[in-house]
Amino acid sequence: MAGLTLIEVMVAVLVLAIGLLGIAGLQSAALANNLISYQYTQASTLAQALIERMRANRQAVIAGDYLLAANASAPSASADCGASGARCSSRQQAQWDLAMLYAQLSADANITNLQNGPRAILPGGRLSVSCEAGCGDTALRIVTIYWDAARSGATGTDCSDSRSQLRCLRLGYLP
Repeated sequence: MAGLTLIEVMVAVLVLAIGLLGIAGLQSAALANNLISYQYTQASTLAQALIERMRANRQAVIAGDYLLAANASAPSASADCGASGARCSSRQQAQWDLAMLYAQLSADANITNLQNGPRAILPGGRLSVSCEAGCGDTALRIVTIYWDAARSGATGTDCSDSRSQLRCLRLGYLP
């Protein structure tokens, strides 16, 4: 009978160990999903911030000054529109707005003349601003933020492939 109790204890320890491994796996999955959620929140905040800047500078939106191709190099600002009392044209303000957003988004941004602030919020972050069906005055502008969610080196602009670690967030703005 003494050996039977030892077997029962060993089985109980085995069941407990399997349960603890399951809990550890769930915790790991929860942390990974929390990171993805955080990244989407950051992308949404950045895209919305750019749309608010575009809303304030409608003349540059209509002129196409906010358009930026997905594979374009990081934009740079020709004037310091963030300085107190700065007087910038609508085009210069658009360049400033794009450069500021890109500086917060990507580690390879040109930070000349940019205010100090958070840098590279999203791994491998990139930005595009495009028009839907021609760029008329009232055409929908689409702000897309791309990033490499798992830091696996994912690049490109195709976020429809569910196996890729490339993530995208798209928001529209109708001037």
